[in-house]
Amino acid sequence: MQDQRQGFEQERVRREAAERSLRESEQRLRRIFDHSNDAILVIDPAADRILEANARAAQMLGYSGDELVSRVAVSAVHPQEMPRLRAFAGDVIAHGSGWTNELSCTCKDGRRLPSEISASQVSFDGRDCIIAVVRDVTERKAAEDALRRSEERFRAFVENAGDGFFLVDANGGIRDVNTRACGILGYARDELIGRSVLDIDAGLTSESFAALIAELTIGRSHLLETRHRRQDGSVFPSEVSICAYGDPQAPSYIALLRDISRRKEAMAAIARLAEMGEFAAMIIHQVRNPLATIDLCLEYVARRDLDERMRKRVDLARGQSARLAQLLDEVLDYAGRMTLALAPCHIDDLIHAMVPTLSALPALDGRDLQVRAGLPSVQVQADGDKLAQALTNLVVNAAEAAAPGEPVELRTSGSAAAPCIEVRNCGEPIPPDVLSRIGKPFFSTKGHGNGLGVAYIRRVAAAHHWEFTLTSTAEEGTIARLRL
Repeated sequence: MQDQRQGFEQERVRREAAERSLRESEQRLRRIFDHSNDAILVIDPAADRILEANARAAQMLGYSGDELVSRVAVSAVHPQEMPRLRAFAGDVIAHGSGWTNELSCTCKDGRRLPSEISASQVSFDGRDCIIAVVRDVTERKAAEDALRRSEERFRAFVENAGDGFFLVDANGGIRDVNTRACGILGYARDELIGRSVLDIDAGLTSESFAALIAELTIGRSHLLETRHRRQDGSVFPSEVSICAYGDPQAPSYIALLRDISRRKEAMAAIARLAEMGEFAAMIIHQVRNPLATIDLCLEYVARRDLDERMRKRVDLARGQSARLAQLLDEVLDYAGRMTLALAPCHIDDLIHAMVPTLSALPALDGRDLQVRAGLPSVQVQADGDKLAQALTNLVVNAAEAAAPGEPVELRTSGSAAAPCIEVRNCGEPIPPDVLSRIGKPFFSTKGHGNGLGVAYIRRVAAAHHWEFTLTSTAEEGTIARLRL
């Protein structure tokens, strides 16, 4: 009997320990259930019922705990997705567990929450039920959508960029390119990807590439001029901007390629023009000395007693000599380096000071100069001497093109932010094909002109970053505008 009583006692102790352990386990699971950051629901798919739900589930869906369990059907949470939900539930019951991110949960207020659902099969009162852990992934989806849109914008920017785009690894392997890169080099995209930059950069060696990579740091770009080789073997001058990005310990590299052939050609043309300008200036100085001697000789001859026939010839020679001297001065002004002495310049004050000189110009004989100053307090940064010379050229051109007796108008208008100077005459309109050529050196609509006057004006405007335009219509006449 004693042994039997001891056996019963030991069994009781073991049972109580097991019950206590079970209660503790249930309490732990209940705490996890109640305080989980994810919604947890026990559902009976066949009965369309929510059997149990934690506080997070009620909060997420906008119901009270009692309301969610007693009044809300599973189909109310997934009103538009029941076929997919039933299919998912069938898989979970068949396989014991499952996961999906293709379902959403509908809240009490009608909002739909994109969700991730991890589910397991569980027996509840003898029925096949499902315990589902539901996570609201609205913020993650929004972040993923924003990232996708950002990537799409970046891809659109890269694909439509005017420069060639290359994504390069640390070994010089080309990992990605844009359409422009293919166009510049004459390759298809799949022909470029996988190649080495050494295959396309004629100015790069493995040693110089390694040295370049060693200099690059995250976030700082490096600009270099080099030469690139097209697929057909031709080589062209290029400019490359390259920077490192990503993990500082294992960075990748973005390179932007620009074909600078036209820039180089323009720079060479500018250099040739500069040489021609220096050459022209040298020739002019060489011609001026004998021309001055000729002038002195003609002046000496003109002081002597000459018959009328001889005097006409001497006067003609002196006139042609003066014309040649003027031409040399104009060529020197045009061909010389345009250096500006910028200073504050009151536009209307400058024009008023020029009126006596302008009115005395031979080209204005028999014509009235009408000045209309509309910018009394406006000043600009300008080289006053060059602006005055440009305005003189404009007035002379307008006077020579005006009909006999017609006035020449010189006026200022606009505002302090956008001042404008106009010179207008009412002569015959200039044909469009001729108008487009005015300002080119040595093209002139006048028999005695050389075209350098307007060409000089254009140079002055360009040096100041002003806009010079010339329009000519029968209604308004010919108007030259300087927008300062």
